[in-house]
This record gives sequence, C-alpha cells and structure tokens, in this order.
Amino acid sequence: MADDFPTTKNKFTANIVTPDGTVYDEKDISLAVLDTPVGEFGIMANHIPAVVALKISQMRIHRGDHEDLYTVNGGFAEFSGNVLTVVADSAENSRDIDVSRAQAAEERAKTRASNAKTSDERARAQVALARAINRINTSKIR
Repeated sequence: MADDFPTTKNKFTANIVTPDGTVYDEKDISLAVLDTPVGEFGIMANHIPAVVALKISQMRIHRGDHEDLYTVNGGFAEFSGNVLTVVADSAENSRDIDVSRAQAAEERAKTRASNAKTSDERARAQVALARAINRINTSKIR
C-alpha cells in the first residue's frame, strides 16, 4: 500500500537567488532549515504557504542522505506550491568559502567598527562583521 504513493509527494524544490543570479536550484528536497529573526524555521513538502525574513545565518537543505549547507546573508524566503524560493543579498555554498578571505573581511570589519564616527558607519561595519563571522563559522561545519 505504501508503494501507491510516489516519493515525490514528500519532496519539494528549493532555489536560492541573489542579485548575481541563481546560486542553488534543486528538486527532491525533504527538509530545509532557515534562521529567521524569531528562530529556526523548518520546511517540509506540503507546508502551508509562508513568507519569512531571514537573518545572516546558515541554511541547511536535506536531499536524501545529503545535506547542502549555505551561508545566507539576509533576505527573505517564500514557500508556496512545494517550491521554496530564498531571495538573499548573497549566499555561498560552505564548500566554496575562502576562509582566509573571510578572516581578512572580519579584521577589516572590526577595524571599521572601532573607527566608526557615525552610528550608520558602525551599523554597516557590524553587518559586515556578522557576514564574515557567518562565513567563517559555516566553513568549519563542512
């Protein structure tokens, strides 16, 4: 009786889009976990439609026995019709992170934050620092 239901009914499609183009486009996703301002948000097939804001964080995408891990730098996610679309300022596969570049960005952001003369400069430096730390932390999970 269980064979009467195709496994694709329990799967969905996930896309990550940035201003530079599509970063991720896969089918047969069983679970995606996103970090929102109010906590983690897990999505499985047939979830009710939703739109959520995203934090600078990691996104975990499960396909069978495989997990894809991405940094996601803000944006939002929409789930509807078994399609998850993430629109982010930037996103990067954990395998593609240049750790030395991320560490240099962290140092630059710390310097900019400590030398900031206005609250706007300080806020921009803090966002840059959060992005760099997110990349460094994500690279350690690979």
